[in-house]
Amino acid sequence: MLLIADSGATKTSWALVDAQKQIVGEYSTMGFSPIFHSKTDITNALNGNGDLMMWALQITQVRYFGAGCSSPERNAKIHDALKQVFSHAHIFIEHDLLGAAIATCGNNAGIACILGTGSNSCYFDGTELHEVVPSLDFILSDEGSGTKLGMELIRQYMYNRLPKDLHNELLNTYHLDKEMVLRKVYSESHPKAFLSSFAKFMHTHKENPAIQEIVLNCFDEFLDYRVTCYPNYRQIPVHFVGSIAHYFADMLAIATQKRQIQLGRIIQAPIYGLIEHFS
Repeated sequence: MLLIADSGATKTSWALVDAQKQIVGEYSTMGFSPIFHSKTDITNALNGNGDLMMWALQITQVRYFGAGCSSPERNAKIHDALKQVFSHAHIFIEHDLLGAAIATCGNNAGIACILGTGSNSCYFDGTELHEVVPSLDFILSDEGSGTKLGMELIRQYMYNRLPKDLHNELLNTYHLDKEMVLRKVYSESHPKAFLSSFAKFMHTHKENPAIQEIVLNCFDEFLDYRVTCYPNYRQIPVHFVGSIAHYFADMLAIATQKRQIQLGRIIQAPIYGLIEHFS
């Protein structure tokens, strides 16, 4: 049996496919990062999913596409953790960008972008990835991501720059104050999950001009740094995967149109494209 995984910073989607190319089950765990999580973190999360573990010894191949899986050392950490759980399987670890490219571009050339909890982009020639600028995670990059949207919303909230009604709703919903924000961002273990969680609030209020300005500014920054860096960005389609791209697709269309970018596919999760490709 084949197990396919698409792992982002917040969530990992798993799909189990049998020899007849039928989906036997779909599962969800926390997102795994080889930068922030240990092998024990990964094995504990998997062992805690009883429905998936029922099939562990019957799985003969794992195709894992993960955020942060961009070097042999990082990939080895994920590989070793998965091998402890799926001991009978051949395990292949790839960058989540390749998963996004396969799911959106297929065998054609295009620019594949991730806009979820984090962000990234690449040029895909139909076979291989080509990156022009590196991903530097949320402190230094992750432009246009849910993390950056939440960061900018909180910053404007703390600086009293939001409209009063929006400010008060944030206060009443989340009880935000300086000490809470500083603790969540600088002292606790999952700052990206905290920051990106505010994307839901922003989507609920996406008709508010202040929210639209934040989202469009963040998308502008992403396109300027992560898409226009490719010389042929106006000659080929630019595709997007991820929850932020999906839920703010209308504003993404505005941002791409301003730059004469050919907007391609927008899909929330690449897992089904990966299933189609590998099964």
